[in-house]
Amino acid sequence: MLEELQRVVEALAHRLGQAVAVDDLDFRLLAYSAHLGEGDEMRARVILSREAPPEALAWLRRQRLGRATGPVRLPADDDLGILPRVVAPVVYQGIRFGYLWLFDAEGSLTDEHLELASAAAADAGAICFRERVLSDLRTAREGELVRDLLSEDEQVRSMASARLVEGGLFAPRGDVTVVVARPLPTDADGVDEDDRIALQAALNTVSTRLGDRGSLRLVRPDHAVLVIPSATLRRSPELPDTLRNTSLERLGRTAKWRDVHVATGSPARRLDDAATSYTQALDALRVAEFVPSFAPLVTHESLGIYALLAGQPFDRLGTYGVHPAVRQLLETDRELFTTAELYLDRAGDARATATELGLHRASVYHRVRRIEDVTELDLSDGQHRLILHLGIKVCRLLGLA
Repeated sequence: MLEELQRVVEALAHRLGQAVAVDDLDFRLLAYSAHLGEGDEMRARVILSREAPPEALAWLRRQRLGRATGPVRLPADDDLGILPRVVAPVVYQGIRFGYLWLFDAEGSLTDEHLELASAAAADAGAICFRERVLSDLRTAREGELVRDLLSEDEQVRSMASARLVEGGLFAPRGDVTVVVARPLPTDADGVDEDDRIALQAALNTVSTRLGDRGSLRLVRPDHAVLVIPSATLRRSPELPDTLRNTSLERLGRTAKWRDVHVATGSPARRLDDAATSYTQALDALRVAEFVPSFAPLVTHESLGIYALLAGQPFDRLGTYGVHPAVRQLLETDRELFTTAELYLDRAGDARATATELGLHRASVYHRVRRIEDVTELDLSDGQHRLILHLGIKVCRLLGLA
């Protein structure tokens, strides 16, 4: 698309002998002519950064260009370093895609010139429209195949993997990793269609940075899925954080959202096995929801014992996973419950436990004896320690503590 836009821009610049540029709706530069004889300071800044600076954006919005149906002459602004110019909306089939710009410092552009600019803007609109249609078709096809790739049916997964590669939608580069982003609403309304569109936009933004065939995307009812080569994540470990921040920006930082959690599964050796990494990412999201210390960015590999527990149905955990002794401790004294968890997390190291709790070591020993009295478990016995430790983690995962 950019190459075609560049040809349109160069052709018009050659005919008019004027500098020409095309921006998208957010005034990000898409194409500009090599003929810059009448460029101004603001256009030079846009070319260097590929987008308009904040003060220029404010000026542009005051012009209300969204209402323009044809070429509009804009005055100079000496304070911003802006010369007089003409802008023609880039529109096709009633859809606005951006703006075509001409400099007119001498006021020499005639009506005939403006007709040529309108025709070029229409050509640019047709190019953008065609690109959007192709992009929408690609997204729909990709989404269908990614759904199959994450299926529970092994044969369906294998066929989807082959079609993704053969169709040029994904370039396999060794093992793959799945990253999942889930918005957390503050109320029971959940994620609606507008929110899913925002999540798709966030995925598209992140995916664009990864290059062609560098990722696969899918938006499900309450979360977004990104499949990438594991090598990409090793080179760009900030990617989950980027996805979270981009999702928050697209969703809008409103009172509707508590946060967006992003989870990363473990690497899968083949694209066919991406479903395993996906399941692990979902498990990690479940843990992060109930154990805040893991949020907002969590990896399956960091879960420890929670990785085993989260893979079990929660109703089964609730029925079989909490030993009566653990329930007794939780109901008797929350402070003892917390001490027991920390003590066991630190492998029974009373000194480390005392340091973290801000207590004397003798106080920790006293609490350990009380824990044994309440639970009737002997914490010098490995089996008893395991019962208590697992039970505490299950309580955390079920939201009981």
